[in-house]
Amino acid sequence: MAGNNANKSINNSQNTNNGKVMTKYDRKVAKRKEEEKRLQREKIIFRAVTAGIIAGILIAAVVICSMRYYKIHNRFISVDGDNISQIEFDMYYNVSKNAAMSQSFYGNTTMADYYSYMGYKSSENDKSQTNSQTGKTWYEYFADNALTTIKEYKALIKDADNSGFDYTTGDDDYADFTKQISDAASESGKSVADYYKQSFGQYATEKNVKKYVMEYLKANAYQSKLTENMTATDDEVKEYYDEHKDTYDQVDYREFTITAIDSTDGEMQQAKAKADEFVAGVSDEKSFIELCKRNAADGETKYDTDEGSLHSKITSTGMDKGTSEWLLSDERKSGDVTVIENTSSHCYYILYFINKSYDGSKDETIASNVLNEKYSAYITKLTENMQTNTYNRF
Repeated sequence: MAGNNANKSINNSQNTNNGKVMTKYDRKVAKRKEEEKRLQREKIIFRAVTAGIIAGILIAAVVICSMRYYKIHNRFISVDGDNISQIEFDMYYNVSKNAAMSQSFYGNTTMADYYSYMGYKSSENDKSQTNSQTGKTWYEYFADNALTTIKEYKALIKDADNSGFDYTTGDDDYADFTKQISDAASESGKSVADYYKQSFGQYATEKNVKKYVMEYLKANAYQSKLTENMTATDDEVKEYYDEHKDTYDQVDYREFTITAIDSTDGEMQQAKAKADEFVAGVSDEKSFIELCKRNAADGETKYDTDEGSLHSKITSTGMDKGTSEWLLSDERKSGDVTVIENTSSHCYYILYFINKSYDGSKDETIASNVLNEKYSAYITKLTENMQTNTYNRF
């Protein structure tokens, strides 16, 4: 009885609300309202979480944009405690790269030709190409060169200021610079704005590179003044020549080549025996000339004239290594004869030394080398203690 009364009490409490009996329909309505309240709470929570995520994304975007702006306009790298913006760095990157490209490598060959031989393609992004010699990208290679140039020019600016250098031609120099840019843009069919970006980097404008260009022009002007004071004297040219005679001396000599049938030991020994026999018959220059004619291969007309074996005014760059070492030796005297083996060509050179001289034709080159060495030593002192930080940009 007590248990049944308890159950009835529970049932009455479940089915009664302020004296009203809860029907099955009422309970469905109540359940639906509770579900709606739950969904409403979840929407509010979702909106709050979503708003937080969006706010976080916006903050991150602002931070990224701020960092990008700071890198472009304020600090891409630092040199000697000074911030270098990407705009300034890109200017030096392009200027130093173009200077390197146009530099002579050998004869009419430029460094651009040499870089092309090494696989560099100017039509492709520098960052996507690897320099086979360094293992780094070409961007890193040119960026390292740009950093060296920046150090040099920042040192020149500081040295100019410390020495009281008065840069009075700045406005005129800048006017000439902008005219050159305008003319070059016109010739290439580009706008001035596009030409600035092509020549100095993607973020460059005439306005935002002006202060860097002015510094660059000032450094150039001061550099010109320094080098004027470093011009090589006659004594310095002579001293440099004396230390590098093997590079500049010119040799007159005669040469006859005996080639083996092949590179086997037997054939090379026979060729060597012929060369030794040739040398044994040489008593003077005239006898050397006659022996050349006598030992020339059938059908070979090179030695028909006296000039056939003669080499005049030849410097080390025009000789094989083994040949140059013997001909340029300080021990050489007129009438010396020797045999030089060339294994790669399986032949022997018979050399007759006539004389060695220097006519002064390379004095300007020597003076330029002396100046470069003096300037390089001066700049090294200014830059050797400079601290740099590339922030892993390259």
